[in-house]
Amino acid sequence: MPIYEYRCRTCKKKFDVVVLRASERGSPRCESCGSTDVAKLVSRVRYLAGPRETELADNTERRLLKRFGKNVDEGMRKQIKELAKTAAKRGKRRFESMMDTGSSESIEY
Repeated sequence: MPIYEYRCRTCKKKFDVVVLRASERGSPRCESCGSTDVAKLVSRVRYLAGPRETELADNTERRLLKRFGKNVDEGMRKQIKELAKTAAKRGKRRFESMMDTGSSESIEY
C-alpha cells in the first residue's frame, strides 16, 4: 500500500496520501487549504505493517490461559495453542484483505 508525500504550492504544508487501491489515484488535495496545486515529493520508503501472526497467536494464547486460570491440563494447553494459531492466521488474513480491498467485511477461510 503506497504512501505518497506531497507539498502544497499554495500554503507550503506537507501531507501524506495513502492509496489503498490503484483506482483511487487522482488529484491529491491539500489537507490544510484544499488546493490541488501540489507537488509530489521524493521521500524515503515507509511501510505499514500488519500484525505478526506469531505475536497474535502468543497474545491470544496468554489471554485464554489467563481466563481459564489454573484449571488447564496439558491436553487443554495444546488445544488452546492450536486455537490461538488458527485465530491468528484468520486475523492476519482478514487484516491483509482489508488492506488490499479497503473493506473489513468477512472473508472465506
